[in-house]
Amino acid sequence: MDARLLDVIIGLSAFLILIVLLAVLPIVMVAGVAYVVAILVFILFLSGAGYMVNEKIA
Repeated sequence: MDARLLDVIIGLSAFLILIVLLAVLPIVMVAGVAYVVAILVFILFLSGAGYMVNEKIA
């Protein structure tokens, strides 16, 4: 698969995950902590996906 297309797919899926977490986590936990957790999960997802893409391309 083309690396650019894969990056776009990963970016869109990470954005959707962020939106879902921002909507769901404040229901489950305290709002301030929920937003921090959502951002951390977003960052971890993007970094993990980027690492896996770099491993596949190289």
